[in-house]
Amino acid sequence: MTLEVEPRDGLAPGVLCAYRFHDGIAHPLETSDPDASTGAWTWTHLRLGDVRAQAAIRAMPDLPAAVSKLFKDLEARVQIEEAAGWVYGVAPDFERDLAGKTQGAGRLLFAFDDRRLITGRLHALLAVDDLRHVVEHGRQIRSPAAALVLLLEQYTGRVEEALEALGGQIAAIEDYVLTAPHNPREAGLPALRRTIARQRRELQVLRTTLGRTHAGRHGRHVEFSGEGVADRIAWLDDADREAGALQDRGRLLYEEIDTLIGAATNRSMQTLTVISTLLIPPTLITGLFGMNVPGVPFQHHGVGFIEASALCTASVVASLWLLRRMGVLS
Repeated sequence: MTLEVEPRDGLAPGVLCAYRFHDGIAHPLETSDPDASTGAWTWTHLRLGDVRAQAAIRAMPDLPAAVSKLFKDLEARVQIEEAAGWVYGVAPDFERDLAGKTQGAGRLLFAFDDRRLITGRLHALLAVDDLRHVVEHGRQIRSPAAALVLLLEQYTGRVEEALEALGGQIAAIEDYVLTAPHNPREAGLPALRRTIARQRRELQVLRTTLGRTHAGRHGRHVEFSGEGVADRIAWLDDADREAGALQDRGRLLYEEIDTLIGAATNRSMQTLTVISTLLIPPTLITGLFGMNVPGVPFQHHGVGFIEASALCTASVVASLWLLRRMGVLS
């Protein structure tokens, strides 16, 4: 995987990278104003954690106020809107560390018209890195809309990889639980179920957003120029079903672990009950012989202690026999 690099010296401050696409093939831009270069269309990627990125946005010509506000407010709600010939919104992504490992849910802000694509992120992200990687290796992308659809494809692929890894972890927990472990609580299932639930929430939010904008529900149709959005929705449906299946497996595992814990608790309680039952008669006997009143049996016998102890032992044996007779002990 190729990670984001430092911006080129010629680009405006706050701009991570910029490309001009001729016949769908990307060519890196070296100028500080990517839109000033001729070409079919351009992609500018911004580092929104840099305050100078806002100046770069304000310097872009013909940018609708709604788009400028989106990048200024760093909106986090997943959405796709349209205004003045621009499609803009927020797409889900994965934050990453310097080693490229996933750190949790992230957000990518985007806006495009027929000749410009503008994206921005606050923290380093994975899917947009994947998109930059494929365009630098010659992937043909005919339009900004196609680039956004490809970005969603990269994100969905990342989600499927994550779900596959989570499925392997669930399988390992299943094997561990089915071997009747000493402590089922150590299986680590709660954290895994939380991760699956978060992944599925992100999928469902993106699926709902794409469905609403593509099908025009509630009058919010957004035209993607037929760039394969329906196929991406179907792909998201498949990933959502996979996440749902993992949730079901996690729920069944939780019930299995709960059953194991309940059985272990019952066994412990049974043991404590048996011990308490066996100790009740000796306790009663020692209490009677320990009363400081006249007439206590064996009080003046030289072997009174031995006789009382024998009586206690006999009571324990009798209680044990009775418990076995009643089927409490096997």
